[in-house]
Parts: sequence; C-alpha cells; structure tokens
Amino acid sequence: MRILLFLIPFVAIVIKSIIFQGFVVNRDPYLLDFGLGLESAKPFINYYYAFILIFLSFALLFKGKGRVVYLFIIDAIITALIVLDVTYFRGFYTMPSALLLTQTANLDNMGGTIMSMFSNMDFLFILDFIVLGIFVFFTSKSYTTVKRRAPISFLVIFISSIVFIAYVPFNLHILNNEDVKNGYIFSNYDPTNTARYFSPLGYHIFDAYNVYQDSKPYELEDEDRSQIDEFYTSKENLPDNEYAGLLEGKNLLVIQVESLESFIIGKEVNGQKITPVMDDLISKGLYFPNIYEQVNEGTSSDADLMINTSMFPVRRGSTFFRYPGNTYNSLPNLLEEKNYSTIAIHPDKGSFWNYVNGLTGIGFDKFVDFFSFDENSEMLGLGISDESYFTQVVPMIKELKEPYYAFTVTLTNHGPFDSIPEEKKVLGLDEELDKNEMGGYFESVKYTDTQIGEFLKKLDSEGLLDNTVVVIEGDHTGVHKYYNSSVEKLSNKEDWYLDNGHHTVPFIIWSKDMTEGKTFDVKGGQVDIMPTLLYLLGVENEKYINTALGRNLLNTNKSFAALTNLDVVGDNLTEEEKEMYKNIMLLSDKMIRSNYFGNEKN
Repeated sequence: MRILLFLIPFVAIVIKSIIFQGFVVNRDPYLLDFGLGLESAKPFINYYYAFILIFLSFALLFKGKGRVVYLFIIDAIITALIVLDVTYFRGFYTMPSALLLTQTANLDNMGGTIMSMFSNMDFLFILDFIVLGIFVFFTSKSYTTVKRRAPISFLVIFISSIVFIAYVPFNLHILNNEDVKNGYIFSNYDPTNTARYFSPLGYHIFDAYNVYQDSKPYELEDEDRSQIDEFYTSKENLPDNEYAGLLEGKNLLVIQVESLESFIIGKEVNGQKITPVMDDLISKGLYFPNIYEQVNEGTSSDADLMINTSMFPVRRGSTFFRYPGNTYNSLPNLLEEKNYSTIAIHPDKGSFWNYVNGLTGIGFDKFVDFFSFDENSEMLGLGISDESYFTQVVPMIKELKEPYYAFTVTLTNHGPFDSIPEEKKVLGLDEELDKNEMGGYFESVKYTDTQIGEFLKKLDSEGLLDNTVVVIEGDHTGVHKYYNSSVEKLSNKEDWYLDNGHHTVPFIIWSKDMTEGKTFDVKGGQVDIMPTLLYLLGVENEKYINTALGRNLLNTNKSFAALTNLDVVGDNLTEEEKEMYKNIMLLSDKMIRSNYFGNEKN
C-alpha cells in the first residue's frame, strides 16, 4: 500500500507531461492528441522519470501524515507548472520563463484573456488528485502509523536520479565527448525542445538556472566605457551626399532570405538564370554584394538582431533567448518616431529562437508567426513554403497603416536544400549535381527568387509598391557554411561553385522610381544595414550615430567588416584600426549583457 502512495503521483505526473506534449505538438494546442504526445515524449521518458523522482523522493524525509501532505503539495505545484506551461503556450507558442516573475504587472485586467487559454480537456490534469484522495481515505492506517523517516532510501533515489540526468552534460562539458549528440538540447535553441527532452519539470529547472546566471548584473568597467566612447567619437562624420533622404517617407519592406549567399546572384546554370528577379532589381536599384556574414550562435535570430539594432550578437548563446528584454535604439523604434507602424512576419513559430519576445523586445508593434497562417498552408522543408507564405503576407501588408515598416522572412531555402519536390524543379540539372547540396541550393534559390517575383507582382497589383522601398538581404550563408566539403566532391564543378572564403550575403535596395542601378563594392557587414537604410529614409544622423555599431555604407570612406571569428577584413586598414574594430565586437557583447542603452544612457 505504501508504494502505491508514491506510484499514484509518480505515474500521474508522467502522464500529465505526456498530455502536455499532446497539446503542444498538435497544430491546435487546444486539442489533445495523446498518441502524438506519447510519441514525442517516449524517446526521452527516462529523463521524465528521473526529474519527477528527484522531487517525490523528498517525501521519504517525512513520516506519517507529513508524507501524505508533501506528496499532495508537490503534485499540486508540478501540476500548476504544467498547466501554466500549456496555457502560456496557447497564447504565445513558447514556454514561460522564470523571467515572467518580473512581469506580473502585465496580468492586470487580463482575466478574460487568461481564461480563454484553457481547454475543456484540461480537467485531465487534476484527475489524479481525486484518485489519490480516495486512496488516502481508504488506506490511511497503512502509512499514518509510520513513525520513521527513510533517509537512506531518499539518498539512493535522489542521487541515482541526479547521476542519470547529469550523464549528458558531464560527457559534453567535462569530458568534451563530441559523440554525445544530445548536446543541442542544452543550447536554448527552442525551449519547447527542452520541455520535450526533459519534461516540463526539467525545463523549469534549466530555465531557473539560466535565469539566475543571466540575472547577475554585468557591470561595465571604466575601461569598457572609455573604449565605447572612443569608438563612437572615431566614427566618420562626412557631409551628406545625394543619397541622404532619397527614400524619405516611403514604406519599408524588408525581405530576409534564408541562407542567401552573394556568390549565386547573377549566375546561370544550364543556360538559365538562377536569380532573374533579384538580378532585375539590382539592375535598377542599389546593390551591395560584399556584406559579410556576422551571425554567431543565434544564426538567423542574430541576423534579425543586427539588421534591426546595428549591434553584434552576444558571443555565447542566442541574444534573443538570453536578453529578450534589452533596450535598443532600433530601426523599428526610430521609424516609429516618424509615425511608422511596424510589423515582423515570421513563417516560424514564435518560440523558435524566441522570436516572439526578441522582436517585440526590439520594438516591433506587432509580431506574426506560423500560427497566424492558414492551417492548410503548403509545407516545404522546415515549414510554410515561400509561395504560400508570400501569398498570405500580401493581405497582411495591405491592412497596415502607412507609412509602415514590414520585416518579412523566407524559410524554404534552408539546408540541407532538399525541400523542392521534383515537380517544382526547373533547372534540369544532371543527376550528380541534382543529388548534391549545391544542386539543391540552385533549385531552392531559384524557387525563392520566383516567389519573391510573384510577391512583388501581387503587391504591385494592389498598388502597394507605389510608395515602398523593397530591401532584400540574406540572413547568413548556407551551402558553403554547412556543405562545402560535399560541394568540393563534385566531379564536374565550375570554379564559382567553390567557397571563395568571403562568406558574404547580398543587400539589395529597390523602389519603383529607381531606373538606373548602381553596385557598391564597399566591404561591410550586417550591422551596417540599419544605418544605411536610416540614411536613405531621412532619419537624422544624430539619432543613431552614437548607438549604431555599424556605419552608413552610402557615405563612407572605409571598406571593412569585423567577423565573428574576430578577424577583420578590409582595405587599407592600419593594425590599430583592425584592433579597434575587433574590440568593438567584444564590447558589443558587454553592452548587451549590461543592457547598455537601458542603463548607461538613462
């Protein structure tokens, strides 16, 4: 009988964790698919057992009624966490963090909203209390007479569970065993993944630890502040040229293309242009082919950050995960001062890279993600196809109040570049190239380029391009970043297929009133995109000169970029300049960790 007292809450919490997965992995998180939840949790169920046993084991340190009371209380606390998780997920499609404890003021007048996040299936989370209550009522004498605690049993269960849980991080971080493939579950890539691998309870333990680590205030030293000031005072301050305010008052539409590299722009294969749409825009607009990739561990989310804040990402982890509440003098905030409405439209889930919190924290008025799109959207590769995505983005843009800034992101052109089905392939590649990642890259870039063209046609037919500047840029490199060794194995490859070591992404600026294109050979980085756009849009230089770490590429005498590996590439740079530009990337990390613009500048 005594063992059943432990088994009932143990089994119940395991089932609740599976029910949680059944809601989360289902497209509609208000509907339960227990089978899908079990399939999602089953490979990692031993971790579920271990985390639950850690907390239930403390009951053995109590005796008599105290043991019963503890089991009820700990079961109630864990159940409350799981219910919080599932209801929060329904509202935000991500996991709640302990950081929410600092945002309780947001709950004012939200009673109706909170209630709307419950499902009529949520009663399943409390059924075990009824079962446990009935069991306790009929069997109370078998354990209320227990006069002794069981510290040895507690230690055996507690230590065994800890050792089991610690196996993976021990191999990763102590033994540096790269063969342990579970390492990415500790990387803060997606908190819903952590909840899947370690159960919701395990997620909250890791989250609490991460929040504690990040809660330690980072204090800039006087030397850091001096170097930051020195960097800003050393920035160019040149007279305005013909590009100042050239596009002032226009709507801004940014299309961030997944894994788009500069090397492929303007190229042909089998006599067919791979990027005819972008080639045409370049022939009429402004083009920067030498924008060096500067993303770090946050990859795509780092691109979102740099393009909208002109800050380098943190050196460890994802900035959006670690510091989603930071203050920035950002592109959306600066444009909102000029009465722009701002929106970020992502085909990914908001929990992915913590986009929902990262982008709204940067300053976007509105964030739209995967769950706002038609549930029957065509899916290619990792998610919604570019065709389906752009088709649904058109009416979203049509509803925006002008002037507006719309930040859009594509997804189909994502590694391993095998998402384009045969019926959508148009390049007629030979068999070897077609099966290679490079051939897949050609086809997927061609597909995305075509969909950008269709998107612009639809916008134009609605009159939405008449007063709009369109910007196209790549979030990071792709085929050369991850598959260069495979490309080099091709037996009949052209020289331009190979990695040129530049790792650059294109940056295109176009509007309908542009008729004569110009290509700028200046070397720059992704942090330079924001100040360049602000210059064109007529935002005064003084508004951002002392906050942006990048520079205006339309009005500069310098040609360089600082890279993530702390190299500095450029023309005619002195060693002192290289050291300064390398150092500012390290200082950016400290500025974000100390919330420089939220604290130092107030």
